[in-house]
Amino acid sequence: MHPSYISYAFLGSFLTAVFFLQWWQEPAFPWWIFLVLGSVGFFGFLGCMLKTTRREGAVVLATCLGTMMGFLVIAWSTHIPSPENVETYATGEEIAIRGTIADDPDRRALKTNYVVRAELMKNGGRAIAVVGRVLMTVRIGNPLFEYGDVIVARGTLELPESDDDFRYDNYLSVKDVYSLMNDPLIEHTGNGSTRLPTGNRGNVLLKAIYRFKNSLQERINLVLPEPHASLLAGLLLGSRGGMPEDLTQDFRTTGLTHIVAISGYNITMLITVMGTFLFWLPLKWRFWPSVLLIAGFTLLTGASASAVRAAVMGILGLLALQLNRIQTTRLTVLWSAFLMLAWNPKQLWYDAGFQLSFLALIGVLEIGPLLQPYLRRLPKFLGIQESFCLTLSAQMLASPWILYLFGQFSLIAPVSNLLAPPAVPAAMLLGTVSVLLSGIWLPMGRMTAVIAWLPLQWITGVARLLSSLPYASFDLPGLSTIWIVLYYGLLVGWMIRKNHTLRLATSAMHAATQLAQGKSLERFTTHTAESSSSRSNATGSSFPSAAGAGS
Repeated sequence: MHPSYISYAFLGSFLTAVFFLQWWQEPAFPWWIFLVLGSVGFFGFLGCMLKTTRREGAVVLATCLGTMMGFLVIAWSTHIPSPENVETYATGEEIAIRGTIADDPDRRALKTNYVVRAELMKNGGRAIAVVGRVLMTVRIGNPLFEYGDVIVARGTLELPESDDDFRYDNYLSVKDVYSLMNDPLIEHTGNGSTRLPTGNRGNVLLKAIYRFKNSLQERINLVLPEPHASLLAGLLLGSRGGMPEDLTQDFRTTGLTHIVAISGYNITMLITVMGTFLFWLPLKWRFWPSVLLIAGFTLLTGASASAVRAAVMGILGLLALQLNRIQTTRLTVLWSAFLMLAWNPKQLWYDAGFQLSFLALIGVLEIGPLLQPYLRRLPKFLGIQESFCLTLSAQMLASPWILYLFGQFSLIAPVSNLLAPPAVPAAMLLGTVSVLLSGIWLPMGRMTAVIAWLPLQWITGVARLLSSLPYASFDLPGLSTIWIVLYYGLLVGWMIRKNHTLRLATSAMHAATQLAQGKSLERFTTHTAESSSSRSNATGSSFPSAAGAGS
């Protein structure tokens, strides 16, 4: 029995259990569930011992183990409110919280978001030890703080509000945040070197990465004007806080937001444009430059959980193209999803970045090969055919989900993603060079930035021009789940039909090849026999005579 059957059974049952358990989250599930799964799994184990039912028994055992693993992961990750949790004190009263900034600050045009790991809470002169993470939003003009700083924040602690369109509490729970404080008064009490309990000091490596990232951000602002500086910061650092609102809307309308977002969708497009940039190299030689690009991008963006996840997805997509073995790649993708969800299953339920990452990657792997016959007439020059195929295949699977989540669908996205992404490698390369040169001599960096301005201007120009076209995108809020299910059902049916047709064509071609080889072998054998007979007649049948004399 091929081991892939066991892997598919284990991973499929785990993912299915995690998906459906979003509606039944418990810190401890009833004991009878594990008893039933264990009993069925035991019978599956007994089936493995028999030669006639070995395969069926292994599949049953793997299915039970995967389902059981799903229940255990949900039980482990379910948040349990307790008096020690800081969100318990979200009563509308003003309190003071002492803690450490636990993540890279998210700086926007008019505000800065800090995620603070709480340590102490003061209320009415009473100090209470607390645990938990708080999202603090501070308006522009207040002092700036860095990762690892120890602060005291005074304000009103609140619970995140949600509505029918967006569950803000679920979104924050992915980051293990269950309370927030708007516009608090923050005082700096020290940095990561202050004596604090273990785990509240900040990571030295992350500090260095964040400082390097901030210094690059400052250099970008020195050598480029807006909005080009914000666009380059988004391309190199995944930061789009300073991007003007009108340009952000243009990117959203044309389906180009992924270019400056830290997601697997973004990494997939980076791989596409890198392949376009290195079209003159064989496929196997493009692998390592693309991996280095993804690794560098991940480090520059701070190596956050979303960035690491996106990098893993991108490298898996590269590996799929490199190996050209869809069976191995499918299992690799599923095992990666298993590891990520075993660490944080809420990503599957509430993290749009995680969902779009997998949808885009699956689209590239599964739909891309099926679209190639339809795109044969597109020119291969500069990798246009490959770029369009990867972009379209990713959007066929991801765009309907974007429409469902955000209520906006871009009709112009295939065109914009064909025109804008090819300029990204040049913008990144020239932008990086100009930033580095500015550290040596600022005028030299600014002169190089003039050249980097051209591809950046092309990207913004494409977004602005195409977004101004009529019917470039349309809003469809409140889309029913039935339509999404119907679309994906029809898409899966089309994929199954196309795969079946391709298998039949491949089998027919293989049979024809075998038949042709068989006829060639038959002709070769006949020709050899006739040649041997001719040689025997030419020599006067000497061998039979010798045999007769010998006898």
